Amino acid sequence: MKEEKKEIKVRITLDADAISEFMLYQIYTGVPGVAVLVLGALNAGLTVAFAVRGQWLMTVIFAVFALLLLLGFPAVIKNRVSTLQGKKKFIKPVEYIFDQKGIQTVAADKEKTVAWENMRKAVSRKHILILYDDKKHAMVLPVAQLGEEYEAVVDMISAHIPPAGVHIRKRQDRR
Repeated sequence: MKEEKKEIKVRITLDADAISEFMLYQIYTGVPGVAVLVLGALNAGLTVAFAVRGQWLMTVIFAVFALLLLLGFPAVIKNRVSTLQGKKKFIKPVEYIFDQKGIQTVAADKEKTVAWENMRKAVSRKHILILYDDKKHAMVLPVAQLGEEYEAVVDMISAHIPPAGVHIRKRQDRR
């Protein structure tokens, strides 16, 4: 892989969709999210079992529980996140500068640089890239806001983060 010696600058403003997608990823890849999915599947299975036996009241009760767990929980998360949309922290744009040394984050009131040696994981989701450092702090980058720099950013990440930590699909054209 050819490594270019340039820097890539992107300006990011987090929106409710990006934050929701990040929160759902965080929750559903951890123990609480797996527990919710297992309970939802268990309730769905019990719904079918009671329907087969003709116990309609129990069928309805477990169907409602399954729907609440599998559809209601994500809806609540998205609703809660949308209330954050107006908060100052999410309105202010942040500039990310990717170079050979690391990732520099420049916000209105502070500046921080994370060296590539301290970056541990990079994950792509449907509409976002998530980068984690060794302290498990996350940088959330909406793919749509990366624009034509998407490929260059992914190439730079892939060149500097150990391959076992990079879980990025090459191009995400779905919007």
